[in-house]
Amino acid sequence: MMSIDDPRSSAPRRVAAIYDRIAPEYDRLESFSDRALGTRRLRAALGEAVRGDVLEVAIGSGRNLPFYGPAVTSVTGVDISRGMLAMTAAQAKELVRPVRLAVMNAERLGFADASFDTVATSLSLCTVPDPAAALREIARVCKPEGRVVLLEHVRSPVRPIAWLQRKMTPGQVRRLGCHFDRETIDLARSLDFGIVSERKRLFGIFRLVIATPPARQ
Repeated sequence: MMSIDDPRSSAPRRVAAIYDRIAPEYDRLESFSDRALGTRRLRAALGEAVRGDVLEVAIGSGRNLPFYGPAVTSVTGVDISRGMLAMTAAQAKELVRPVRLAVMNAERLGFADASFDTVATSLSLCTVPDPAAALREIARVCKPEGRVVLLEHVRSPVRPIAWLQRKMTPGQVRRLGCHFDRETIDLARSLDFGIVSERKRLFGIFRLVIATPPARQ
């Protein structure tokens, strides 16, 4: 049984409006990117890494859901965009397992501490106004013995590529709210996430990281 809950949310209105607007075209655009940039393989690896009760933050149109394996016992997906969640709901109808969906701001997740075995997010922290706040929330709702799975694009270590990313970022922010040159994985390290494994693709831009949440004080 699927439901779309709508608790009070302080999601950034501009980002929500952008993704509400592009939701009908999102899968077509992402399908091209997944093929051209090879991110489909990273999505598949993300699906293999998640397990138990899973929260996917900024689930978007649900493009990762078909890759979730039998180790997953339940799925909760949150996003700031109602339009994107409507796309996820359509995607989830094709799946055997139920998916619970909710409109929610990644910076203020409406779940109790230590609620999930796995917390995952993909290609999303580039659009969150305060990615450090979102990572802290991800850590909070993950069980201490659980895992965090991040699929993100970051600033390339290759200088000419990084320069190009910096040049592209203002336009990406205007169009998609996307900061193309953030250093999200380094930020996670600085917040004391334990990096268990890291896969890199396309000049180090795309990263798939499996991590442990920071130790609770």
